[in-house]
Amino acid sequence: MGASILDYTIIPLILPFVGLWWLVAFIAGWLATFAIIPSALLAQRLYWACPFIPHIWGQFGPVRGLLVRIGFEASYCINVTTRFLTLPLRRQLPAFHIVGFPKCGTTSLAEHLKRHPGLSGVCGLPYHDTLSKESHFFAGVLGRGSMAHSAAAYRSFFPTFVTRWWAEAVVGVEKWMCFDACPVHACLPFVAERIAALSPNAKIIIMMRDPVPGVFSAEVMMRNMGVPLPWTLSDQVQDNDSRFKITKEEYELWETLKTLGPTEALPAAMPELFYFRPSSILQCGQYATLVEPYMRNFPPENILFLKFEDFVANTEAVVLQVLQFVGADMRFYSYAPLPPSMQNDYKGRQMHPTVKEKLRTMFLPGNRKLYEMLRRDMAWGDVERAV
Repeated sequence: MGASILDYTIIPLILPFVGLWWLVAFIAGWLATFAIIPSALLAQRLYWACPFIPHIWGQFGPVRGLLVRIGFEASYCINVTTRFLTLPLRRQLPAFHIVGFPKCGTTSLAEHLKRHPGLSGVCGLPYHDTLSKESHFFAGVLGRGSMAHSAAAYRSFFPTFVTRWWAEAVVGVEKWMCFDACPVHACLPFVAERIAALSPNAKIIIMMRDPVPGVFSAEVMMRNMGVPLPWTLSDQVQDNDSRFKITKEEYELWETLKTLGPTEALPAAMPELFYFRPSSILQCGQYATLVEPYMRNFPPENILFLKFEDFVANTEAVVLQVLQFVGADMRFYSYAPLPPSMQNDYKGRQMHPTVKEKLRTMFLPGNRKLYEMLRRDMAWGDVERAV
C-alpha cells in the first residue's frame, strides 16, 4: 500500500519540482561552460584518464578538429555539472558490472541490455560510444584521489529515481537496475576491491576471447582513433624484440597497481603507460591473473564468465543468459540484432604470422591456468602446437 501511494501519488506530485531542479542544474552546467575554468578542469581530468580521446580530434583536421573539441568539452562539462547538481536524486549504484575485457563484445552486450526497459547504463554522452556505456570512474576520470573511490561521486554517473519510478510504476517491470560496462576495469587489478567496497553484492560479468586476436584488435582500435603508436603487431618478430619486453617503469607500475589500496591515489603515469605501451596491451590478455581479484572479492554465484566466440555465434542466447543472471524481468525483452557499425574496421591490417606464433606461446601458460580456474576449456587457438 505504501509503495502504491508513493508511486502513484507522491512522486507524480513532485515531478514538476524535480523537472525544475534538473532544468536549473542544466542551465548552471551551461554557465559553467562559459566560465571556461570548470570545462577545462573536467576535460583535463578526462584526458588524463582517457588519453586516447584528444587524438580523435586530429582526424578532423586543425580547424574542424578544434571546433569539435570545443563542442565536446562544452557538452561534457554540461553533462558532468548537471549530474553532480542533481546528485541527491541519484541514489543508485550499479547492480552489476560488465568489467571486461577490451574488444570482447562489451559494447554490443551493453547495447542489447539497454534495450530492456528495466535496465539503464551510465548517464554519459549519448553520441560518444565510450562515454555512453562506461564510466571510467575507477580509472580516475573524475580525479586520481578521493574522486576515484567515492560512492557519492560514482552515483553521479547513474540515472535519477525518476528513471526507476518510470520503469517500475509506469512500465511495470519487476525491478529496475543500472549497470556500468567499462572493459578496462578488468585490466586494472585494484578495481575489484573498490567495486566490492562500494557494492559487495554486485554481480560481475567478464567477457573473454582468444587473447591473440584480442590484443591485435585493441591495437587496431587505437589506430582507428588516431593514436600514433610507435609499434605494431603487423611487423615480423625480431631478435630481442622490445614489443614483447617490459621496461622497469612498466613493471613498477603493474606491481603498484596490484597492491594499490582501496583509497590510495592512482599513479600519475598510469593512463599513458596503460593505453599506449605494448606490454600493457599484452598484459590485458593475461586473463587468469586479472580475474583473480574478482574471484577473491565476489562469491562464485555473483560472477558470470562469457566467451566472446559464443556471443558472436549465438548472441541472443548469451544476452538471455545475462538477463537471467542479473535478475531482469524477462517479460519485457525482445531480441533484435544490432547494426553492424560496431564491428572493428581493420582496414586491411593483419597480424604478422611470426607475432601470432609468439603470442600463442606467450599466452599458453595463462590460458591453461584460466581453464583450470574456470574448469572449462575455452579452446582458444592451436595451443598444443604452440608448445
